[in-house]
Amino acid sequence: MSKVNMVSFVIPTLNEAGTIAHIIETIRREVKYPHEIIVVDGNSTDETQDVVRKLNCCRLIIEPKRGYGVALNTGIKHARGDVVVIVDGDGTYEIRDVNLLVDSLLKENAELCLGARMNGLYEKSMDITNYIGNKLITFVFNLLYKQKLVDSQSGFRAIKRSALEEVKLSEEDMAFATEMLIKFAKRGFKIIEVSTTYKPRIYGKSKLKRVRAGLEIFKVLIRGIKD
Repeated sequence: MSKVNMVSFVIPTLNEAGTIAHIIETIRREVKYPHEIIVVDGNSTDETQDVVRKLNCCRLIIEPKRGYGVALNTGIKHARGDVVVIVDGDGTYEIRDVNLLVDSLLKENAELCLGARMNGLYEKSMDITNYIGNKLITFVFNLLYKQKLVDSQSGFRAIKRSALEEVKLSEEDMAFATEMLIKFAKRGFKIIEVSTTYKPRIYGKSKLKRVRAGLEIFKVLIRGIKD
């Protein structure tokens, strides 16, 4: 792929009224590629949906079933671009770096480009438990699937749609990100990383349930070897 006809942004949200407008406006201002924006909302109880509607520049999909993986799968199914970018709705990722992710995806002829955060962490952006957990999961993933990633759990990714169409992703929550990596690695798809930054959350609370998410991810890591 030498050029991109459209980049589809898929943004899962759950009570992100304080950050979603900034993310959407930054995409529209900073992204050099033709693009569409798809917000998949898991029935927020704040004004997230109203904020998105008032901006009147993207598709809002209400997903009645909650779950990170559920939201992303729904958004991907509606995406029309030849590159799909997934990014969280909490404002922690540097949106302007999407140009670097997509540029690198094309230049390296890769199927997936991750925005690696570990060398660009702002103060208090990632607590020690998440940091250690990320390092451990990434180490195990690299060991089992013969990769050399730095940040396997990054939620900031540029992916060729043609690659997504070749795999079936079924995890409904946080293990979705790891399932994608496993299935791409087993297919022999090229996975690369570029460095990005990671900022502290400025609105609301994290929805991550660490212990449950960690157990689900390790189950997927082990199950992927047996499948």
